[in-house]
Formats: sequence, C-alpha cells, structure tokens
Amino acid sequence: MSSAISTDRTPLTFTFRNIGPIESAELELGDLTLIAGRNNTGKTYLVYTLYGFLKTWEDWPGPSRTSGSAASRSADRYPAFEELSTQIAENGQAEFSVAPDALNRERKTAIVTLTERFSGGVLPGVFSSPAEKFDNASINVRLATEFPGSEVVAEPEHSPSIRYDGTTLFAIDAQSRSKRIHPAALRRRLWRRYLPFMFPELPSDPFVLSAERFGISLFYRELDFRKSQLVDLLQKYGDRQSRDPDFPFDLLDETVSRYALPIKENIDYTRSIPDLRKQRSEVYNDAFFKDIRKLMDGYYSVSGDAIEFRSVARGDRRFAIPLHLASSSARGLSDFYFFLRHVARRNHLLIIDEPESHLDTANQILLARLLARLVRAGLKVLLTTHSDYLIKELNNLIMLSSEFNKRASVMRRLGYAKDDCVAPERIRAYIAQENGLTRCQVDELGIDMPNFDETINKINDVANELAMRLTQQSHG
Repeated sequence: MSSAISTDRTPLTFTFRNIGPIESAELELGDLTLIAGRNNTGKTYLVYTLYGFLKTWEDWPGPSRTSGSAASRSADRYPAFEELSTQIAENGQAEFSVAPDALNRERKTAIVTLTERFSGGVLPGVFSSPAEKFDNASINVRLATEFPGSEVVAEPEHSPSIRYDGTTLFAIDAQSRSKRIHPAALRRRLWRRYLPFMFPELPSDPFVLSAERFGISLFYRELDFRKSQLVDLLQKYGDRQSRDPDFPFDLLDETVSRYALPIKENIDYTRSIPDLRKQRSEVYNDAFFKDIRKLMDGYYSVSGDAIEFRSVARGDRRFAIPLHLASSSARGLSDFYFFLRHVARRNHLLIIDEPESHLDTANQILLARLLARLVRAGLKVLLTTHSDYLIKELNNLIMLSSEFNKRASVMRRLGYAKDDCVAPERIRAYIAQENGLTRCQVDELGIDMPNFDETINKINDVANELAMRLTQQSHG
C-alpha cells in the first residue's frame, strides 16, 4: 500500500510461541532467509504465521475515539497522531514539533497492540482452524530502537502524505481540502497512512507461493465452476431462503471448502492472472521471468481466461498445452513467472515454500542463481527448503562475492555473471528442529547447515561399506 525511503536499520526479529510443533522460535529476517529441516518440524507453520501477520497488520483500524475516557486514553497513547488528525481536520495539513522518543513510544504501543490483536484473534483464521488450536500462540516483533525517520510516499494523489525530519512532522491531505469528509472516515484514512509511517521497516503485502501451488492450477477452474453453481442454487432456492434465514450459510458451509490464508491467496492470484497481463512489474526490464523460460525450455501465456504452457522448441517439436496438462515443474513455476513479469516490486517480500519441488538438480542450481539476482535487485526472499543442491550453490554464490585473485576471469570460466553473487551479511539461515529454530552461521565460505552434510555423510558411509564388502566378496 505504501512505499518508504528509509535509513539503514536493524533487521526485524520475529518471535513465535506455541504454533503447531513450534514451542519457541526466533527468526531474524534477512534479504534472503532460508529455513531448512526435516518434514513436520514446523517450517510451514512459521511461514504461514509470518505471512498472515505481514498480510494483515495494516488492516488494524486504529485506536478508537468516541468520547470521554476513550478519547483521553487514545490521546495519551498516540498524542502525535491525535495532533496530526486534529490539524488535518481543520486545515488539510499539519506541521508540528515532535521528539523521536515520543514517536518511539507510539511505535512500541502500536506494535504490542498489533501482535496481540493478531495472536489473539486473527491467527486462527490464517490457518482456517478453530481458535482453541491456537491457545497461548503468539507472534512478537522486535523493532529497531530508534524511529527510522522515514518519508512515506503516498501512491494515490488524494492520499495523505506524512514526513518526519527528526524534529518536525509534516502532513498534507489534498482530499480533505477539496471536500467535506466525515470525521470518523477522515480519522480512519489518516491512520492507514500513519501506521505504515510508524513502521517503514515492516514489510506489507507479501507475496506467497505455497507448497499447494502445484495443485492450484489443476483445480482453480473447478472452484470457479462450484462458485457459479452456488450462486445458481441460491437464486433457485430463494423462497426457501426466506423461510429459513440460516439456509444460505448452511449451503456455503456444505459447498465451499476452507483453506489457509496463503493457499486462498494463491488461488485468488492464479484466478487473477488474465487480468494482470497488461501490467508490468517494477523488475520487468530485468527480465527475471526469462530465467524461468530457460529453466523450463518454455514460457507461459494467457488465452482468454486460461493459462497455457508453450515450448520454445522449433518446428514439429513446438507445442502449446493448457497448464493443467503440463508437467508438475511447469505448473509449480507458473505463478512465479507471472509474479516476476507483472507483480514484483523492489523491496517486495517473496515467500516460497520449497521452491525446488519437482525441479531436477541442474534446475535447482539455476534457481539458486535466480534467487540471488532477485535479492541484488532489491527484493527480499524467504524460503523453506529440503534442497542440498540449492544450499550448496548459494554457498558458491556467497564465495564469489568475496574478492580474490583473478576473480572476474574465474567467474567467466565457471559460467557465472556478476549479478549471481550474494554477500553473506544479506543472508539468514535456520534449521527447524527440536520444536524451534537453530540459527546457522553464514560467512564468506557460505552457510554452515550441518543437517544436510550429516545425511550425505551417512549415506556415503553406508555406500562405501557395502562397496568394500562386495569387493572383498568378489576377491574372496
């Protein structure tokens, strides 16, 4: 919803408690964040919870202000916002002195309210699960201690803009000048700008590619068909509806399956792709989507409201097929392709659950290079993975970011471009284990992720022993 120009800041740290198999975990969000681990260790729970919080935090309508003591409490907790809203209501603009410590206090108050509101009410809905399954569950956020002093740039011309230079807060709202707005509506509009102004370091509107993306291309058209059937049934049984006011809701419960929020968002996004075809992402000119074309030896197109996969082969070998008939690897990368082509923004947080799924080892290596280039282009990426190949290639890209003798010629000889590198300080890596997260060391030699090495060493030891015994038997 908003974009921000901000100073360098301390990485955000999220703390999770009592979420699925996770008892307690701390996650510092880097430019590239990786979570590895065995199945059923809580990786998806963490990712879905984080996605749900970042997707919904800007929806908080703000502190209420009706009359009497409620208004006094709001003014005590958010005095800078109260002054801003008063001046905007009177003049369409605001300008007043405010100390950074005062804004820091408002930030601390707001972030506690945001996390408590999410943990206590929103979190079960993210998983479409009963509230009792998330008793005592929580997410908390540790912010930088100092207010970043950023300028929030409003995208729509009529939106309020807010700026802070370290001593004075400035705001202007052209719309409130041009027409009369109900005070409550004006207050809500101002809060929707003030909230991201307070948290310029907090990502909003993340994009998620869930593990279920492989199946969505198969059944999203069926969901649309079922939705159409439901509308027809509601119209057909209008008389019954008037006799039984609970009937439409019973029918909805019987007809519509419920999905976790990331899956629902994936379905809605896939359904919207035909409407995005004329839209260009902020990284369109970087042509990252062409990297997926290389991975798949093909590309994706929209025909009417259907998505097709088209090969790049020539002559009789060329083909175009509906996406649901394409390979699982082609289906799994389709949403990623359209995201890079039509949706991605600089500083966008991209969350991918197991990006290597259904890719051969060579393509997993190419995918690691694409992820590094996205980070260099300004996107932030969070992923869960089981891929040793992806981690090892990222380690190569980390080592290539360091200076060494004849580095440029070595890179050319090994087939790497300069944008394939990623600096170790931009990466955070974790292993999900023992009902929490263990942070991995990342340095100029790469990511120290021992769980992969232990598994590989074990299977190699078994292979070596069996080979030795067979050799001894044949020479016995």
